[in-house]
Amino acid sequence: MIEALDLWFSYGDRDVLKGVNFRAKKGEVTVLMGRNGAGKTTLLLHLNGLLKPKKGKLIVEGKKIRYTKSDLKWLRRKVAFVFQNPDDQIIAPGVYQEVAFGPVNLRMGNVEEIVKNSLKAVGLEGYENRLCSTLSGGEKKRLAIASALAMNPDYIVMDEPTAGVDAEGFNSTVEIVEKLKEEKGVIVSTHDLDFARAVGDKFVFMDGGKIVYEGDSIDYELARKCGIRTFFSGELVVVSHDGTIPDGDFDFIAAMGVKAKKRVEKEGINLDIASATLERSILRALEGHSVLLVCSAEMLHVVKREVSKFPVNVKFLASLESYEEKAIEVKDGSKNSLL
Repeated sequence: MIEALDLWFSYGDRDVLKGVNFRAKKGEVTVLMGRNGAGKTTLLLHLNGLLKPKKGKLIVEGKKIRYTKSDLKWLRRKVAFVFQNPDDQIIAPGVYQEVAFGPVNLRMGNVEEIVKNSLKAVGLEGYENRLCSTLSGGEKKRLAIASALAMNPDYIVMDEPTAGVDAEGFNSTVEIVEKLKEEKGVIVSTHDLDFARAVGDKFVFMDGGKIVYEGDSIDYELARKCGIRTFFSGELVVVSHDGTIPDGDFDFIAAMGVKAKKRVEKEGINLDIASATLERSILRALEGHSVLLVCSAEMLHVVKREVSKFPVNVKFLASLESYEEKAIEVKDGSKNSLL
C-alpha cells in the first residue's frame, strides 16, 4: 500500500497540498480527479519521490520514506511515474534504448527479454528498432508506460494517460490499465470521465489542495461542484416499496419488481416505465428528466451498483444498510433480466 499522511507542500508562499491523506492498494486502480490547480499532479509527484513534502509522511509497503539517496532509489523501484507528456520522459533516440535504459542502470538481468515483454504488454511488440521521433503521440504514451514497466515496479502512477489520444488510443490505454492491475497498483489522474468509469476501482476527488471525497463510485453531484467535467443529467430518485413515496412533479415514474408494482398500484399511481425499468430510468435521467423509481427493497443494492456506472444524479430515499440482509445476489448471467 502507498500512504500519504498529512502531506503539505508549497510552491513559494502558495500551499498546494494542505494536509492530504491518500491511500492506494495493489490490485486496484485508484482514480484521482479534480479541477486544474487542485493539486493532483503535485500529489502524484510525491508518490515516487520527485517532490519532497514540507510536512507529512510517505509510507510505501510499510516503509517510511526518509528521502535519503538509498530510500529514493528503493522508492523509484517500487513506484514508477508516467508523465502526461511522454516527451518529458523519453530520453533515448530509439525505442529499444528507451525501454532498456532503466533495467541497464539498475543492473537487471536479461535486458533483451525485459524490453521484449514490456513492449508486448503495451502493444508495441516489434517496435524495438523504431526511432522514438517517428512514433505517434499515442504510441509515445505507450512507450512511456513500457519504460516504466521494464523496471518491474509494484505501482505505476499515470498523469492524464488519455490526454490527446484518439478512440483507438483510449481503448488501448484501458486494456493496458486493466492488465496492469492484475499484478500492480495503478494510480491515475484524469479529467476523462469515460476513462475514470472504465478503469476505476476507487475514486478520489481533490479540491483546493485537499481530498474532499473518496469512494468506490463517482459522486456526480460533488464532481460538478469540484469542477470535474460531467455530462448534463436530470435526477433519479429511488425509494423502496415499503418506504414513503415522495410528493413531487416527476417527469417519469417507474416501478421495478413485483412488490414495487403492487405498491404503486395500491397508491393509484400511473406508471410511465414498467419494463426494462432500470435501464430506461437511467436513460431518462441522462436525458435531463426527473425520474422517481420505486423498487423492491431487495433490489436497492442492484440499483446502486448499476447506477454507479453512469453520470446520473441519484438520490436514495432509503437506507441501503437497513436492507442489507434482504439484498439479493445477482449472477452475471441474470444481470440483464433486471434492467
